[in-house]
Amino acid sequence: MTSESSEKPVRWWRRSKGQRKRIGTCRWATLRQKVSSLRLLLFLAVSVSLFLAMAPPSLLTPVPFVVGQTFPYDIRAPKTVRYLSKVATERRRERVAQAIPRHYRRDPSIAARWQAILQDLTESIVALQDASLPLAEKIRKVQQRVGLDLPDQLVAILLRTSPATVQYGQAVLVQALIAEWERGVKPSLDEQAMALQRVRERLDKLPLTGEVKWALKRLAETALQPNMVFDPIATEKARERARASVEPVWRTIVAGELIARKGELVTEEHLEKLQALGYNFPALLGVLLLAFALTFAAAAFTRFVTETPPTLVLPSDTRPLPLSADDRRLVLLTLLWVPGLLLVRFLLRPIGMEVAFVVVSTCAMMTAILVSPMVSLLASGIFALATSLGIAMDWQTLPMGALRPLFLSGALGMVASLLAPDVRNRMQLVRVGLLLGGVTLTLPLILGLVTGDEFPPTARDLQKFLIWAILTSAVPPALTLAGVSILERLFGITTVFTLTELAHPDTPLLRQLAEKAPGTFQSSLMVARLAQEAARRIGANDLFAWVGGLYHDIGKLARPHYFVENFAQGQENPHERLGPHLSATILAHHVQYGVELAQQYQLPQPIIDLIREHHGTSLITYFWAKAKEQGVVSVDSDFRYKGPKPRSKESAILMLADSVEAAVRALPHPDPEAIEREIEEVIASKLADGQLDDAPLSLHDLQEIKRAFVETFKSIYHQRVEYPKVTVERHANGLMRIVNGGQNRQAASPQRTEPTPETRR
Repeated sequence: MTSESSEKPVRWWRRSKGQRKRIGTCRWATLRQKVSSLRLLLFLAVSVSLFLAMAPPSLLTPVPFVVGQTFPYDIRAPKTVRYLSKVATERRRERVAQAIPRHYRRDPSIAARWQAILQDLTESIVALQDASLPLAEKIRKVQQRVGLDLPDQLVAILLRTSPATVQYGQAVLVQALIAEWERGVKPSLDEQAMALQRVRERLDKLPLTGEVKWALKRLAETALQPNMVFDPIATEKARERARASVEPVWRTIVAGELIARKGELVTEEHLEKLQALGYNFPALLGVLLLAFALTFAAAAFTRFVTETPPTLVLPSDTRPLPLSADDRRLVLLTLLWVPGLLLVRFLLRPIGMEVAFVVVSTCAMMTAILVSPMVSLLASGIFALATSLGIAMDWQTLPMGALRPLFLSGALGMVASLLAPDVRNRMQLVRVGLLLGGVTLTLPLILGLVTGDEFPPTARDLQKFLIWAILTSAVPPALTLAGVSILERLFGITTVFTLTELAHPDTPLLRQLAEKAPGTFQSSLMVARLAQEAARRIGANDLFAWVGGLYHDIGKLARPHYFVENFAQGQENPHERLGPHLSATILAHHVQYGVELAQQYQLPQPIIDLIREHHGTSLITYFWAKAKEQGVVSVDSDFRYKGPKPRSKESAILMLADSVEAAVRALPHPDPEAIEREIEEVIASKLADGQLDDAPLSLHDLQEIKRAFVETFKSIYHQRVEYPKVTVERHANGLMRIVNGGQNRQAASPQRTEPTPETRR
């Protein structure tokens, strides 16, 4: 026992620092247990995808303007900012750098090469002056030896000049050229002209004839080549040093200052000012907060969603849980909508906003089938809002710019969410697609009237609406059919599409059952019909009950001849030669073998659960009574099925239908009163035996199930009309006379008669 004072909670401000730390650590640990890393990852994935989908392209850039465009409105500075102007600094640095002259380096090979050429020319001239050759031949040989295309007149003058004069002139010319090369001849026309002028002035001072001076000047024009080569590395280094010497340019923006006027061309200075002001950051922050808020709202909504769509069948041991507690469905939901948001984001600009209509229809249909119609409605609304915000290029024009995609995406998502849960086959899926196409075609016309668009629309607009209506009616159903087929296998989900396929009589197991155990097959058809009618009556999944009825006794394929419905006429009962324990074991084994066979053929887990539970832990009464008569009984557990007991409405209905079908089939005179009495006894015995303890059935449900069974049996064992005996005689003229109670009628009479050997012939 503790004192009263010690039982009172200690206020938080009176706790010690260590106590507060321990309590905070415990609470944080509890929170971490509730929020797993998987859910945190899903939350972030949804938030990021919503952010990317909602942020217009203009907001995803640092500044929502481009150089060369015009400003759509006036912009004033919201605050005073002093910033480093990179644009002004860079321009000043470029001016200083361009003022630095280009750097050159001297190429000594130019002077050496031309000295050798002039020396070779002089030696050739001197060597050919005394040769007994025509002048033209001498000129050709000189040009060929030197390798220059010298004028013939120049070579002829030098050939007529004395060797001493030629050598003297060559020496003076080389000295004049070397002087210029040492000074440096740059590859500039002005500098080359100035250097050549200085060489000519030096040659004019020589005591030579005019034609010899002319020849030397022509040689100077050819030989005076630039020997200063541009050095880009040295030049760039010098300019970099000049740029580095420039101080950064700082500028100040005063609060309220007009940054740009409406209609003014965007320049780099404008963009720099907007970046300095952080013009776009508040909008980006707002989009991010809105994305988190929508994700929180969706996460909170999943806590209240416990229902599953009628197209979805869960294992019997799966209890209705909030969607927020089902990690598998949360992952599935994220995989359905996050890629859709990103797909619209990336295809929006190349295709157009109509791509959102196809995506939202597909995602909504798959969500309604695989997760929940209510979740599909919520997700469609969030999707429509996010894509509409992302489509609006300028949020200041958001109401009108986003009206059309917001309404269209929301309407298509709502239609797909409400209609997809009722889809049972491919034809119904096609009808949903056609309705989606009709909405896509008509709603833009209605919105066009609201927003003041041209009416009637142009042929081009009508063609565009028609194309997207066709795509919306064809693509979502096709993708839904393919996506559901893939996802239901990946996530272990059973939908109506799988059940419809299993209900086909040509499936391997049903075909084997019909061939090897025809009596069991016919009995299963009857049980399936009873279960379907009862499930429909109480609002359970009637298709699931039908398929479960077809497959519940597939375990009898192991020993079909041990079950009474497969006995041939006059066949000996094999159980007469067996003990009651062995007979009971053989009968009970068909449940376990049915489960193994279902797993071998990869039937869905809910069907396997129905097979395992359709007898529960019921007592095999016939052999139990036989064992008691023989005095070999020990405990009744040896004569009970292994179970478990039914844990779903459909499983309980199947147990009752199976038991009722066997009991009614055994009645010698199945009149309506006897059938109803037998059904009541079977249901009462199952209740008394506790077989329905784990099934979510109410007494009202049991009453409705009983009525469904009674009405179904009445439609089968209805009272037959007793037809009068009919004899047929043949007249000599080929006509038949029907004799019925002394009255004659011709064969052409419309009265129906039972076929006889006479009439068949």
